[in-house]
Amino acid sequence: MYPPILLLLLLFLTVLFFLLFTLLFLLLLLLFLLFTLLFLLLLLLLFLLLFFTLLFLLLLLLFVLFTLLFTLLFLLLLLFFLLFILLFLLILFFLLFLLLFLLLPLLWLQM
Repeated sequence: MYPPILLLLLLFLTVLFFLLFTLLFLLLLLLFLLFTLLFLLLLLLLFLLLFFTLLFLLLLLLFVLFTLLFTLLFLLLLLFFLLFILLFLLILFFLLFLLLFLLLPLLWLQM
C-alpha cells in the first residue's frame, strides 16, 4: 500500500519548514556571533580610550546601549530556539497522531 498523497505532502512540507527554520536559526546565530565580536571590539576600544574622559563617557554610553542590545539579541535567540523545539515536538505529535488514527485503521481495513 502506498502512503496517501496528503501524508507525503505533509511530510515534504514538514521537512521544508524545518530546513527553513534551521536556516533562519543559523542566520540568527551568525548575527549573534557577529554581535559578540562587535561587543568585544567595543570593549577593547573602551579600555584603549580610558584616558580620554569625554570620549570615554561617550564610549561608555555606547557600551551600555550595546550591552542592552546584546542581551536582547541573546534572549531573542533563546526564544527562537525554544520555539524551534516546541514546533518540532508539535509536528512530531501531529505525525504520530496521523499515523495512529489515520494510517493504522487503513492498514487494518486492508488486512
